[in-house]
Amino acid sequence: MNVSNYSKEAFYKEILSKNDLVAAPMAGVTNIPFRKIIRKFFDGLIFTEMVSTEGVSRNIQKSIKLARITDFDKPVIIQLFGKNPETYSEAVKILEDNFDAQGYDINAGCPVKKVLKSGSGAYHLKDLKNLASIIGALRKATDKPISLKTRLGFEKDNFVHKEIVKICHDEGVNALIIHGRTKAELFSGEIHYDKISEIVSLSKIPVIGNGNVTDYESYKRMKQTGVDGVMIGRKMMKSPWIFKSIKSFPEKYEPDKKECMELVLEIAEYEKGYRGEKYYLDIVKKFAVWFSKGFEDSGEFRKKVYDAKSEKEFYFILNDFYSK
Repeated sequence: MNVSNYSKEAFYKEILSKNDLVAAPMAGVTNIPFRKIIRKFFDGLIFTEMVSTEGVSRNIQKSIKLARITDFDKPVIIQLFGKNPETYSEAVKILEDNFDAQGYDINAGCPVKKVLKSGSGAYHLKDLKNLASIIGALRKATDKPISLKTRLGFEKDNFVHKEIVKICHDEGVNALIIHGRTKAELFSGEIHYDKISEIVSLSKIPVIGNGNVTDYESYKRMKQTGVDGVMIGRKMMKSPWIFKSIKSFPEKYEPDKKECMELVLEIAEYEKGYRGEKYYLDIVKKFAVWFSKGFEDSGEFRKKVYDAKSEKEFYFILNDFYSK
């Protein structure tokens, strides 16, 4: 999908008109190897895993590696997280010099304790003034599209979505990505579809809905709120073909055993090159187990995979299961 000629104001509207599904940023998952797999089923917008502005601004290579993108990633957005507005300006200058992302996203919704303790992620919902300063700093640092990924509020019954919409308008955000729960609700309970609909009615910029989208029916439910796009996260990491499954409805595409094994082998090849021979196998084991769901004897296979002590043993177990 060629989006290089779109202005920052038109970017999200145009790209979502071509494909309204969006691949979510997921720490430890949506790296280059996994994004290669997603691209087999999806030509829409992809986000990197979250990248520390503090790490990039201090030229820490581990952080910069997370921001690295390739041509097959595009269209791709680099997601940033951090507490201090000045680090966003510094980080983006470095990223602009090294990578050609289509835009940047601010993580203001991650509920993980480590991220919250750093004053980042969903913690921004407790300090909207600082969040506005962060967006303003990022807006001044780049002419590329900016999005904000956040939640409805921090506490369970304290919704701040109206304030969020106003900040987006005031500070030059080009798209709002909203997870339909508060930080306190994490990933459980019902999505507040009414609040998402309210955001859509208030927003002058494209809105992307997120949360509990696992199949065509839940995708349609999210679309009924009026959102311009639908972001898929946790379902994607276990079923990267979800994008094709939704778009091919009512066919409900599902890969067979042979295709799943080929996907595992591809991820293994990519991860081995990305992480190195010493570290890649534990990551690949997770995908092998996730992709086995629904097949006969998948429970026994899971145990064998996690008990495997060597690369050779793992591949023997993998071949034995998926070749049946």
